Amino acid sequence: MVHAYRNSPLAPSHKPYVVSMWKGMIYVNHCAMEGLSSARNIQGSPADVLVAVLNSRSISPVLKWLDDFVLFRTPSSSYIDVDGIPNYTYSHDLSTVMDVTTPLGIPWHPVETKGQDFDSKVSYIGFIWDLKHHSVSLAPKKHLKYLAKVRSFLHAGSSKIC
Repeated sequence: MVHAYRNSPLAPSHKPYVVSMWKGMIYVNHCAMEGLSSARNIQGSPADVLVAVLNSRSISPVLKWLDDFVLFRTPSSSYIDVDGIPNYTYSHDLSTVMDVTTPLGIPWHPVETKGQDFDSKVSYIGFIWDLKHHSVSLAPKKHLKYLAKVRSFLHAGSSKIC
């Protein structure tokens, strides 16, 4: 989903039930901001409901970590085509998922920018999972992020030595 852990305004009728404790005092949250003790549940609860909705429509398995989802599918049947090549049919595809989630207002990233249409190589929690080759690697964006941190650390260390 798009925009996890943003400021989430609360309905006035919900405010008495969304609170934080700090230094022994209870405070009413007017806007659930990242870092508050209740923010995890505000993000996690809708995501858990989404998984339950998808499962109720036989779209499973669905894995999620906060706002990062990966959906899988297994063949519902198989057949051999005229050339003798095995083919498979599936009970759902990306359009099925969108038919379920669009009326709910689920803000998915566009598949072209962040996602895949049931490919054997998926991006999930910052890693590239290659199911066909049984391998896991860092996503390029994450790889470059950590490479820059290592270079910065090495550069800072070398300047202190001189």
